Amino acid sequence: MSIHIKVNNTEYPATVNGNRTDRSWDGRDTKTIYLTMSHDAVAALLPDNTPWSIVQRDMVDVLDEQGKPTGETKEIVNEYDNSEYSLAGDITDHRDGTVSIKMGKPTETESAKATVTALAGEPVTYARAMKLRPIIEQAAVSLSDGEAASVPELITAWAYPVAYAEGDRRSYGGKVYKVRPGQTHTSQADWTPDKTPALWAVIDAEHAGTQDDPIPASRGMEYEYGKYYLDSEDGKTATFPFLRACERTGEQAGGKITLQYLPHELVGNYFKAV
Repeated sequence: MSIHIKVNNTEYPATVNGNRTDRSWDGRDTKTIYLTMSHDAVAALLPDNTPWSIVQRDMVDVLDEQGKPTGETKEIVNEYDNSEYSLAGDITDHRDGTVSIKMGKPTETESAKATVTALAGEPVTYARAMKLRPIIEQAAVSLSDGEAASVPELITAWAYPVAYAEGDRRSYGGKVYKVRPGQTHTSQADWTPDKTPALWAVIDAEHAGTQDDPIPASRGMEYEYGKYYLDSEDGKTATFPFLRACERTGEQAGGKITLQYLPHELVGNYFKAV
């Protein structure tokens, strides 16, 4: 087995060690990479925020239909993205031709500060961020449904007990939901949007609904005839990974219907396998 790191589509032979709680660097999760190159070359190769991965190459025996070795071998290559280790740390020259560099994950505090800075445009205090949050949520009301679905972090979170009106949007579980027509209600602890499709419709981020860009399906969502949907449950079995709303007598492409079931549960009725 050989190990390489991959940066900018170039592989470099390496040894990589991990430390989930590196006490020498604020207790963060780190990877130490050993490379055969100079200190300056390593610094230039892996500055902060460099996308990189670990590539593992193995030579394995080729087996025949009975599971016996044929005498031939083949290479198996696995690649693991490590770009989340985005902070470049100490570089050490070991005086034996190798140099090591620590790559670390941002701590939760650092990630939170970076997120706030990205939203506010400049570093702000926690108190200031709390004042900005309701303003951001109010501004998000003007987004289209498709835009809102792509940024659930900016949408007001679902809560209870709250009186919700038809058309209200709330985020829950990383998705954005909208109160269905005629379903004004006061939320309860066990009436979460994902469990009450009669009250809430999940809003899809802007997928084209084509075979190349199918819409992720959810229970209780509004489907459009003629478009393609990806069934998350059915996709696990690969029985019908892509499904589309079927043409029904009297229904034209573009017509819509709300269903409480996933596509694989309605194949032959509202959906057909593709």
